[in-house]
Amino acid sequence: MPSSSNQSGKILVIGASGGVGRCLMRQLLDRGYTVLGSAVDDGDLDNMVQDGFGTADIFAADFSSAEIGAQEVRNALERGGEPLTAVISCIGINPCGPVETTPLALFRRTMEINTLSNLAIYQATLPEMRANRGRFIFVSSMAGKLALPLLGYYAASKFALEGLADTMRLEAGQWGIPVSLIEPGAIATGMVHGFASQLESSLAQLDEEGRQNYGDYFAQQRAFSLGSGTGAIPPDDVAKVIVEVLESDAPKARYPVGSAVPLLDLRRSSTDREFDAVLNDMLPGSRAVSAG
Repeated sequence: MPSSSNQSGKILVIGASGGVGRCLMRQLLDRGYTVLGSAVDDGDLDNMVQDGFGTADIFAADFSSAEIGAQEVRNALERGGEPLTAVISCIGINPCGPVETTPLALFRRTMEINTLSNLAIYQATLPEMRANRGRFIFVSSMAGKLALPLLGYYAASKFALEGLADTMRLEAGQWGIPVSLIEPGAIATGMVHGFASQLESSLAQLDEEGRQNYGDYFAQQRAFSLGSGTGAIPPDDVAKVIVEVLESDAPKARYPVGSAVPLLDLRRSSTDREFDAVLNDMLPGSRAVSAG
């Protein structure tokens, strides 16, 4: 059941139509929470209603523009109802490709959705959260603490989110508002399941020189992602951790989940040179020596 501190209020879930967000919505509704959730567009809204989420207050919010998405959040909150006691953001995209060939427009879009939109959500909701002594929970990634080849701009957006959340935690903490980060490893969502085809699409967009320079990374990343697919945790498991954070009397700043736990432990205990060696062993690129 909801804890007494959150039971009388409503929970805002941003990205409620995605893998983790959808599982979280289900768990919160099952536990008796009043939930306000954002979907990507009207098609997503219809899909959620058909999926049994009609009892929740769901609205469309397009975070390809942080300003537009934040205004849509404000519009939804102006409908009134119970006081807002928590904001949980699950939004994010995971593009891939070499840093050298990354279109700047794609880098901007990644930062817009993964980083700037979370800042805009915080700004839009902080006054009400301050009045209600609420809490913030942002779904980050282990990529906010370590970076892999071909995931440079995703990692950059998550590193930036981690830094923002650290400052939010200090500034909002003066009013007793906790700010927590969820740092999962691989999650068994459409984002992970479609990663191999996403790699193929990104590789096809490179010219011949780009394929020569980075083709080994693409092949290794594809084999690595397919081979580790069974290690991806269900989105319901991540949602359960979020509920635990929501109901905690003393939430922590960070919660590594799944495969992130051993990797982030190793990152903390290793020098940069030592950890680079681990990653280079996993994904050596052109350093790989063919057998024979």
